[in-house]
Amino acid sequence: MNCIIEELNTNNVSDYVKINTKSWQETYKGIVNAEFLELIGTDSEINIAIERKKKDINKEFDKSFLLKADDKYVGVLRVCKSKDSNYKDIGELQALYLLDEVKHRGYGRTLFEKACDEVKKMGFNSMIVGCLALNTNANSFYKHMGGELVGSRDFTLPNQTLNENVYLFRDI
Repeated sequence: MNCIIEELNTNNVSDYVKINTKSWQETYKGIVNAEFLELIGTDSEINIAIERKKKDINKEFDKSFLLKADDKYVGVLRVCKSKDSNYKDIGELQALYLLDEVKHRGYGRTLFEKACDEVKKMGFNSMIVGCLALNTNANSFYKHMGGELVGSRDFTLPNQTLNENVYLFRDI
């Protein structure tokens, strides 16, 4: 498994947004409404997302990364201080997405381990992750990685509210 993980910077921010968008379109097809998935792939929405993501660069408790395998970006990762009021003062894995073409090759584990390391660097010993309940593959992955299902919450998108399972990773 030949891969490297790069921290988000001004040179790779557009790659981050494009991989995040494409992985959403692949992963959430049939779960998230098709109109939304189509909209996020438009040039104007990608440009807006790039400008928004540039503001995340160098934030203290918000780190994003890209996974490159065989000289091609294929995944993204984002960790931060939890924004969930039920889980204050712990880390949160906000995004771990891979393109379909590289799933089931160990890259998810690699990004998950990076997430744990980065959350520890932020000073947290525990981490949560929200996972859409209908995304059975991701739910299985987080359970396999040792996540404890501790609750659920709403995940709201334009014209759609979905149920999200919350997994807790203690003593990472």
